[in-house]
Amino acid sequence: MTSRTPDSDPTEAVAFDPFADEDDDTAAPSTAPGQEAAAADPATEAVAFDPFADDDSTDTHFVDTTGSEEYAGLGDIAQLLRDLDKLREGTSKEDTSQRSRRRALDTFRELRGTKRAARVVADGMVELPWIPPTDPARALTNPKKAHEEKGIPLPQLNPGDIVANQYEITGVIAHGGMGWIYLAHDHHVAGRVVVLKGLHSAKNDDEAAAAAAEREFLADITHPGIVKIFNFVDDPRAPGGFIVMEYVGGPSLRKRRNAQPNHLLPVDIAIAYILEILPALNYLHSRGVVYNDLKPDNIIVSEDQVKLIDLGAVSGIGAFGYIYGTKGFQAPEVSTQGPSIASDIYTVGRTLAALVVDLPREDGVYAPGLPSPTHTPLFRRFLSLYRLILRCCHPDPARRFATVAELETQLLGVLRESIAIRDGITHPAQHSLFSPQRTTFGTKHLVFRTDQLIDGISRTVEITPQELVAALPQPLIDRSDVGASMIQGSAYQEPQETLENLRQAMQTPQYEESDEIPFGVVRAMLDMGLTYQARAWLESLSEKLSRNWRFSWFFGITNTLLGETETALRDFSRVLNMVPGESAPKLAIAALSELLLQQHGPEAVELLNDDIARATVGIRSNLSDLPSSLFEEWEERGLISPEWNMLVFDPALLRYTALRLYSLVWQTNPTTVSAAFGLARLLMAEAEVELAVAALDRVPQSSRHHRMARLTTILDLVSADLTESRIRRAARRLEEIPTNEPRFLQIKVYVLRAGLTYLREAGVSKASSSHLLFEFPFTIRGLRGGLAVTLREQARYAPYAHHRYALVDMANKVRPSTWF
Repeated sequence: MTSRTPDSDPTEAVAFDPFADEDDDTAAPSTAPGQEAAAADPATEAVAFDPFADDDSTDTHFVDTTGSEEYAGLGDIAQLLRDLDKLREGTSKEDTSQRSRRRALDTFRELRGTKRAARVVADGMVELPWIPPTDPARALTNPKKAHEEKGIPLPQLNPGDIVANQYEITGVIAHGGMGWIYLAHDHHVAGRVVVLKGLHSAKNDDEAAAAAAEREFLADITHPGIVKIFNFVDDPRAPGGFIVMEYVGGPSLRKRRNAQPNHLLPVDIAIAYILEILPALNYLHSRGVVYNDLKPDNIIVSEDQVKLIDLGAVSGIGAFGYIYGTKGFQAPEVSTQGPSIASDIYTVGRTLAALVVDLPREDGVYAPGLPSPTHTPLFRRFLSLYRLILRCCHPDPARRFATVAELETQLLGVLRESIAIRDGITHPAQHSLFSPQRTTFGTKHLVFRTDQLIDGISRTVEITPQELVAALPQPLIDRSDVGASMIQGSAYQEPQETLENLRQAMQTPQYEESDEIPFGVVRAMLDMGLTYQARAWLESLSEKLSRNWRFSWFFGITNTLLGETETALRDFSRVLNMVPGESAPKLAIAALSELLLQQHGPEAVELLNDDIARATVGIRSNLSDLPSSLFEEWEERGLISPEWNMLVFDPALLRYTALRLYSLVWQTNPTTVSAAFGLARLLMAEAEVELAVAALDRVPQSSRHHRMARLTTILDLVSADLTESRIRRAARRLEEIPTNEPRFLQIKVYVLRAGLTYLREAGVSKASSSHLLFEFPFTIRGLRGGLAVTLREQARYAPYAHHRYALVDMANKVRPSTWF
C-alpha cells in the first residue's frame, strides 16, 4: 500500500494560497510589491493571490492591542481571518501533486474489485460472468491440516521468512508436484503480492543445462492468458530455487465447478472457458513448448480474465527428463514418447470432460476413458460434445486434433449446436469447414404425389443418390495449403481444363506437399462424371492422405454415387468422428440412413419406441430425459457400441440415427430445409403427426420453401390418425394460402376427402361442430357436394382430355344426388 510522501526540503511545487498577501509582511512601505522578496531570495517563485489584500497595503501597517500586527485595525473580522490562516496552514502541508496522487490511488482502490458487466465471448454465443477477485489473505490454507490428513510434509518456509532478501512469505496456498506453493510480498515493488513455486533441482550437467534453457524460455513467455513470470531466485531451502509468478486472485475452474448446485458447469460455460485458454496454449505451441499440466485447478477466473497459472510443468516439445503432469489428465504416451501438442490436446479433452460430467475415479484420481452415453444423460443429449472429447482423448496421438486451431474450430461448432439444442437459439456458422447446402433434396416428395389429380400419373417420389450428392455441402479449401491459390484460381475453368492444370502442378516440386491439389483432382473427376476413376485415384492416395477428413468425405461421395450406400455410410461416419462440430457429415449420414431404409426398408412402418422417437427429435423432450435402461437394452443387443458409433444396419437403428441427425442439423441450421422435410417424413413414418408439423412450422417465411412446407403440413395433418381438429386445422392452413397456388385445388380435394373419410369411419353424419369446412357444411352430404364441385373445378386444369373426363366422372359419382 502506498503511503503519502511527507514534505521535504528540496524544491517542490507551492500550493496556491488565496489568503496570502501580495507583499511580504516585512517589506518596507516604499518597496514595490515583490522586490524585497526577490532581493532576499533570487530564485523565481510563484506568488499567491490574496483577495483580502489592498492594492496599497504596502503603505499601511496596522498593529492591534494583542500584539498581533498582521490584522491590526481590522476590527471584528480579525478573528475570522486568523481562523482562515489556521485552515490554510493545515491544507498547505499536502501539496497539489500529492493530493492528486492520493485521490487517484483512493479511486483505484475503490474501483478495484467493483463488479462490472459480464463479458460476451465465443463469437457472441456465451456470456461469462464477472468474478470478483479473491483477497490474498483468504487464499491461504493451513498446511498442518494437509499434513495430518494426507501425510504431506510441512512447508520448509514459514510466514515471515525472507527469500532472496526481497520476498516475505505470507503463507501457503496449495501443494503441488514440486512441494508447497507460497504466497509472498515483494518488498522491492510496493509490496506486490507474488507466488513462489519450487523448481526441480539439477543432479548433473545435462539437467543443469536443461534447467537453464527452461528458465530462459519461461522468462520469455508473455501472453495475456498466461500468468506473468517476474523472477527466478535461488534459496538454500529449495535445491532448485523458486520461480516467482504473478498472483491471480480468483477461483479456479475446479472451485467454480464445485460451487454449482450439481457440482458441474453448464455445457456452454465450460466450453467458453476452454475456448478462452486455447489461445494461450496455441501461443506456447508456437514457441516450441507445451503446457503439460492443464486441469481445472490450473485455470483461474478473476474479474473478466481467464488465465493459465503454474508454469512449473512447461517443457519443450519432445523434451525428456522431469515431465510433470497430473494423473487422470496427463496423456498416457508422455512417459514413453515425451510431451507434444497431441499430449496437450489430450489434457484439454480431459479438462473439459471433468467440468461437465462426473468422471469415474480409481484410487482418488480420474480413471482413463470416458463414460458411455448409454449411462451418461448429458452425453446422450450433446453427442457431438462427447465425440469431440473422445477424439481429444484418443489413445493414439495421431488420431487426435493436430493443432489447437483445428480443435478450436470444432469446439465452436459443438458449442453452437449445444446452444441450439438446449435453448433453441441459433448462431451463424462462422468457422465451418463446409460450404452451405448447395440445393435441396426431398422437399417436394409428398406434395408432388398429389399431382396425380392433375394428370392421372401415379408418382412414387424417393430420394436418389444423385439428388443427395448434388445437395450436400462441399468442403472448403484449406487456405493454409500451398496449393490453395491454384485451386481457387481454377474455379471458373472447365473441369477438363482444371484436371490438366492440376496434373501438371502435381509434377512441380512447389506443390509436392499440397493436399488440396490431389483433392482438386477428385472434384474435377466427379464434375466430369468419372466416378470410378475418382475412387481409384483416392485409393492411390490412401497412404498419404487417409488421416485427412477430406479423404473420407470424397470416398463417401464416390461410394454414394456408385450405389454402395453402406460403405458410404461408414465413410461419412469417419468424417463425423474427425470433425464432430460440422453439420455436413450429419446431414449426409441422416440421408444415407433414410436411403437404406428406402432401399431395403419397411419405409413407412413404426420401428421405434414412442418415447425414444419423441425424445430423439428434441422438440418437446430429449434423450437425457429417458432412463438409461432403454439404451442398455440396445447395447446388449449389439445395436450400439459403448462409443455409440452405431454402424449396425438394423432398421430401427437406421430410423433412430436419421431422426436424431436430421433434428440436430435442423435445430442448428434453420436454413438447411432438407433436414426439416427429412425429419417430417420420418416422424410421419413413426405416426408422430404433431411433431412432424412442428418441425416444418419452423421453416421461416423468408424461405422460398415456406409455402411448400405449409402444403406438406396440410397433407401430414390429413394423412394419418384423422381427427376433426386436424382436419379443420388443415383447412385453415390452406385458406391462408393464396388461391393462385397451382396445387391449391388438389390439396383442397385431399382435405375434403379426409373429412368425408373421417365421418364415414366414425359412423356419424356430421361433425361435432357446426362450423363450415371451407365453404361447405361439415356433414356427409355437405362434403360430398363440396368434393364434387372442387373436382369439376380441378378438371378445367387437366392437361389431357381423358383425365378431364375421369375427374368429371369422379365428381358425378361423389355428388349427393347420385350417391346411394
